[in-house]
Amino acid sequence: MDRYAHWAFPPRSALRNAREALTAISASVADRLALTAVLADDEGEPGALSAMTAAECHEQLAAGVLGRLAYIARADTPDIVPVNYVMDGVDILIRSGPGPKLQAAERGARVAFEVDAVDSATRTGRSVVVIGRATRLRPAEQRQHEDGPAPWASGPRDAVIRIRPTRVTGRRLS
Repeated sequence: MDRYAHWAFPPRSALRNAREALTAISASVADRLALTAVLADDEGEPGALSAMTAAECHEQLAAGVLGRLAYIARADTPDIVPVNYVMDGVDILIRSGPGPKLQAAERGARVAFEVDAVDSATRTGRSVVVIGRATRLRPAEQRQHEDGPAPWASGPRDAVIRIRPTRVTGRRLS
């Protein structure tokens, strides 16, 4: 028997595994498409989840002062921390002290930033998620932003982190 024959005729278990994987992927894609259709069709219905426009996302970001920064701290360990922020055009500015947040910015890490408004009594709310690169402002750039952001937590927070968005998405729950 040819030593390469197994490539032409894979074992039945490999074919079964491939079929099962294809079925699972197809089901997952169908579920995601169904959710996307709901986002587009059910706007305004009670309990409906709908996409926010870019303008609504920017408005939500501009109105906030407290958000959550998600980044990789060390050794592939994700971390999410509450931070005070201000908007600088479309960029997000956060004041930070020494530590893993600042280290992530110094290495130019991709980060996520989220701000939301939730009313648990009515079960409604909005959430905006920003994906982008974090960088530490140079001293000359930082002097232009001395008036903000103002952290609520005490302690030395002399560095400013800039998040330059590459993607902004928002969802509204009616």
